[in-house]
Amino acid sequence: MAECLVPKSVSPDLIQTIYVPTENVAKKLEKLIEGSDFKSLPRLTISIEPNMFFLPYKTIPLTKTFSLVEGDMFFSRMQTLTISVNCVGVMGKGLASTAKYRFPDMYVYYEDLCKKKILQMGKPKLYKREYSIFNQLAEETISLQYRNGETWFLLFPTKTHWKNNADRDGIEKGLQWLQENYKQEGIKSLAMPALGCGLGNLEWHDIGPLMCKYLKNMDIDVSIYLPTDRKVADEFLTKEFLFSSK
Repeated sequence: MAECLVPKSVSPDLIQTIYVPTENVAKKLEKLIEGSDFKSLPRLTISIEPNMFFLPYKTIPLTKTFSLVEGDMFFSRMQTLTISVNCVGVMGKGLASTAKYRFPDMYVYYEDLCKKKILQMGKPKLYKREYSIFNQLAEETISLQYRNGETWFLLFPTKTHWKNNADRDGIEKGLQWLQENYKQEGIKSLAMPALGCGLGNLEWHDIGPLMCKYLKNMDIDVSIYLPTDRKVADEFLTKEFLFSSK
């Protein structure tokens, strides 16, 4: 799609197909084309391909229900999305910052938990929405085959204060809580980032096996979204390595 953003550098006659996520976008684009240099191009077609915009870059299945994913977690098919947070109400950087600005209602709930000192290490909290995030992230959610009826957020503390490094022991206690409580909380499927990696300064080769230890046997669909700030070596993405933790 970059060619469409640089019309003065790329000649319109080199563009053969423009892919869009929804029918509404296709109609808007048709109107734009009518008033541009593109209208005289006989080869130009508009193709509606919603999955092209929302599928992950890569999926590594480890079991029938458990997988590793490279991609945008906010376009996950899962009912519950995990947001790594601190316990002082600050969502200043990383995944948490993105969640704050995309879903301000979730942030208000999180901030209130912190003000009341309810959110603590080892005790994640669920924000149970009654509608899907795709109502905000896509113009025409009906065209998405994996549209969720609802999207919940699991606020998972990885550090007490935002200035600290991630607390590995606290993360493990949170994973234990999740393993023990996910059924009674009503979690039907789960997407989770690599907890404590990135801004938390933990390493995937340490946190990956720990997460798999608690998540791999949950009888729901679970996806771990790999770190986005660095490439993880293939040797640390195998079932043999990740399931080796006792």
